Amino acid sequence: MKMKFTAQDLSMLEDFRTDRLQQLYAHALSGCSLELKFDALLIHCSEPWCVDQVIEELDLIGKAALIVLGVKSVSVCYASEEVCRIKTRSNPQPCVSR
Repeated sequence: MKMKFTAQDLSMLEDFRTDRLQQLYAHALSGCSLELKFDALLIHCSEPWCVDQVIEELDLIGKAALIVLGVKSVSVCYASEEVCRIKTRSNPQPCVSR
């Protein structure tokens, strides 16, 4: 018997996965909202100190985002601007600023 998922089902599953990631890194992601956009995770930080916390944990968050969400990259954003981006599928790398 084949299961068919509706758009609402898929949206709920996506929400559960992003909530799970946020729970895993609750301290680093406090004050941040997560958004999945295509194959990327966008972390929107509300304060500059939030950006610092996320960047300190970015390698671990990137690995977890690959496993939990299957994303190819993680971007940290502040005030609607991308602060840095890392790829999740390659070897560890420094944060790339734009």
